[in-house]
Amino acid sequence: MVSESKSMSVVITGASGGMGRSTCEHLLERGWHVIGIDHNRERMQALANEQANFHPIVMDLTDPCLAQRVLDQLQGLPPLKGLVNLAAISYGDSIEQLDDEAWERSFAVNVTPAMRLIRALTPLLRENGGGSIVNVSSPVALVGARKASYSASKSALHGLTLSCARNLGEANIRVNLLLPGPTITYMTNDWSKERQQAIAEGSFLKRLCQPHEIARVIAFLLSEDSSYMTGSTVDMTAGSMYGH
Repeated sequence: MVSESKSMSVVITGASGGMGRSTCEHLLERGWHVIGIDHNRERMQALANEQANFHPIVMDLTDPCLAQRVLDQLQGLPPLKGLVNLAAISYGDSIEQLDDEAWERSFAVNVTPAMRLIRALTPLLRENGGGSIVNVSSPVALVGARKASYSASKSALHGLTLSCARNLGEANIRVNLLLPGPTITYMTNDWSKERQQAIAEGSFLKRLCQPHEIARVIAFLLSEDSSYMTGSTVDMTAGSMYGH
């Protein structure tokens, strides 16, 4: 196990998903206290049972009380130094079939909670001398997708990232965007081997990304090793963006 030099706290949304769980476990191994947010009670409880410094919040991201719950949970924990906005839904349809509910739901889950958490936690990060925020997006933010609502909401996250990086840099709060490629998660585990291989062929490495590879890059962006990175877009698509 590799420990950080001092104990710190980080907030992670989508904590029980494939990438989220790997990120939580990786940061816990490095000595962080992790406040994980997810609606999947069973997975969250399992992680809490395994990890003493994992502090679960089981609730929907769209709940207006989310930010206050996080602030309450942070009481008595080590200083907050990080936020990872990882949770998202792929929801909607092509533009001719897209309805208002799917459009609004996509933004309500993929963008608004990230904004609310950044807004709520920025004062604490300021008090603690700065920190790092990682927003996890998708290559469809840049190249588009059949689901217009999903692509547009991920593009909005890009704008939020750059604006926050511009606004918060003077407080030593860094804000970066991560674009993961196709990754083996709970969802992709249900794909056939043929489908997995067909998608893997779209990357230069000819394989799908592993969740722990995403976790390591997020840990890098949270750490002082990336101390002069802000407003950056980190491409982890291994070239698959170009054939998306």
